[in-house]
This record gives sequence, structure tokens and C-alpha cells, in this order.
Amino acid sequence: MKKFRLLLTALGALTFATLTPLAHADFAEGAHQFKTDVKTAGKETGHAIAHGARAVGHGAKTAGHAVAHGAKSAGHAIANTTSHGYHATKQWVKEKT
Repeated sequence: MKKFRLLLTALGALTFATLTPLAHADFAEGAHQFKTDVKTAGKETGHAIAHGARAVGHGAKTAGHAVAHGAKSAGHAIANTTSHGYHATKQWVKEKT
């Protein structure tokens, strides 16, 4: 009975010693896959945020250029009208005197 118990204990220890590295390798492989998945998801999220920020930046730049162009055109129109008004008034005064 003692020999059987000793044999059973030795067999259990041998089985445990044999399967432990396999379990560790499987756990390490799963952990590595998880780490790889997290890194990939992080990179994709970062790239999506960067693309969105660039799109917003380009839109703001385009809008700013449009506003500036409109202001410049309005300023030129006012200057042109003022110049015509000045010359017209100058001509009218010259004719009346």
C-alpha cells in the first residue's frame, strides 16, 4: 500500500512537472497576443484621432482663408468706391468753381 501511494505521488509529481511548462507557455502566448492586440488597437485609435484632427485643421484653415479673402475683397471695394467718390466730388467742385 505504501509503495502504491509513493508511486501514485511520484506519478502525480511527474505529471505536474511535465504539464507546468506547457501551461506556462500557453499563458505566455496568450499574454503576448493580448499585448499585441492592445498595441494595434492603440495605434489605430491614435491614427484615427490624428486624421480627424488634421481634417478639422484643414477645414479651419480653408474657412480662415475664405474669411480673409472676403474681408480683403470688401476692403478693396470700399477703397475703390471711396476713390471714385473722392474723384467725382473733386471733379464736381472743379466744374462749379
